[in-house]
Amino acid sequence: MRITDINRSRVASAMVRGYFHAFFSGQADALYPEKKGLEPKEYKQLLVNNFDNLSGHFVSVLFPVLIRLNYPDVETVAEDMKRRHFSESTPSKVLLRYACGSKGLYDLVTDEYQKQMYALLDGHLQSVDDFFADCPSLADEDCIAVSLAIRSIVRVQMHAYASGITLAKTDVNGLHQATVYRLMLSGMMTLLHDAPVNFEEDNLEMMFRKVSLNSDNFETLMNEMNQAYEDLV
Repeated sequence: MRITDINRSRVASAMVRGYFHAFFSGQADALYPEKKGLEPKEYKQLLVNNFDNLSGHFVSVLFPVLIRLNYPDVETVAEDMKRRHFSESTPSKVLLRYACGSKGLYDLVTDEYQKQMYALLDGHLQSVDDFFADCPSLADEDCIAVSLAIRSIVRVQMHAYASGITLAKTDVNGLHQATVYRLMLSGMMTLLHDAPVNFEEDNLEMMFRKVSLNSDNFETLMNEMNQAYEDLV
């Protein structure tokens, strides 16, 4: 299957979910390294621990990615931000609204943020079934290139996962490869599909190829994962 463009809103929704899954997976890997899954009370405690700074960190991770998604010229954006006197003291809400480029996308991102928060308040991360039950369609007039969408979801998840580990402030400081692979499979599923993907094969490469839909997307995913890993290390 070959698609060249994807709904901008679907990309944004997948990135918001991807951020939460990645950040709290990083927290879990650092604080509960021996556990394969967390109990509801543990997810709730992680949310409490990060509540005050979560929105600011969310914006810091998504801001540069959203800028590249929504603006054609990064240099022009930098000049415009300078004219607007943006600084480190600029409220996160203002930065997010600017990065989204439109009120419609900003409203969608904030709504998706709330969905992820409500899931954590219930003691879990949003399931893929819940995501597909209420997510934007893949097709729309307002689209972006699939290659850019893939690079964006990878960057958000890799950065959020690494930050989740770092902000836990434990002796754990490396990326857990199995977690990274799980996040990337989930991210590609929510980005490119209309329903959960069932993996019958055990071969990791075949799983990635299946969720990527075609060889071009697979290559884009692999290249961006490797580059993001090198940048983080």
